[in-house]
Amino acid sequence: MNAPRENVLPPHTWQRLCDFLIASGSTLSVAQAADEAIRAWISEQSKSKEPLHGYQWKQLFLPEGTQLRMKYLQGYHFAQVEGDQLVFGQRAVTPRGMTQAISGDGRNAWRDLWLRMPGERQWINAGLLRSRLMAQRKLAVKPPETAAEALSAAAKAMGQALTAAVTLIEHVDHQSTTVLERRQPKNRRQTDLMEDVD
Repeated sequence: MNAPRENVLPPHTWQRLCDFLIASGSTLSVAQAADEAIRAWISEQSKSKEPLHGYQWKQLFLPEGTQLRMKYLQGYHFAQVEGDQLVFGQRAVTPRGMTQAISGDGRNAWRDLWLRMPGERQWINAGLLRSRLMAQRKLAVKPPETAAEALSAAAKAMGQALTAAVTLIEHVDHQSTTVLERRQPKNRRQTDLMEDVD
């Protein structure tokens, strides 16, 4: 059996960690700092694997614990996302179903419902939140983080362009073949043929 290696980190990473610990005045050894960082990373990765519960309302995802409210006449009416359902008055409803239960038909849930996400203090109108989200999605052009990602994106774009070009060439080729076939004598009417004059 091989003896355990002292330094399992790449040398440049080990050196950067040493330099950082010295510069920050930390009392941790390099091994302790690496151990803490790895534990934190494992913990964070484990959290991301846990299933996220919530209610999907068209473009909006309302995480579990999100509160909804609607003002009608003199009072407020509340609902909450529990698990994967929106619960209002002890039963699962849709946002539209909530507005109908409160005020009857003719209400726009995007306009009339206000949301408070878990951990937030402020209420925000559902329609406004949806508009902001849609605007962010339009602007969210994530630049590639590495040269490999940039090359991969460029290769994918080139592949799509080549596929489109091949499709266009095949279409033009088909059209030109069809036009040529129409001019073949076997496809012409007798009245379309001109007589040869000697």
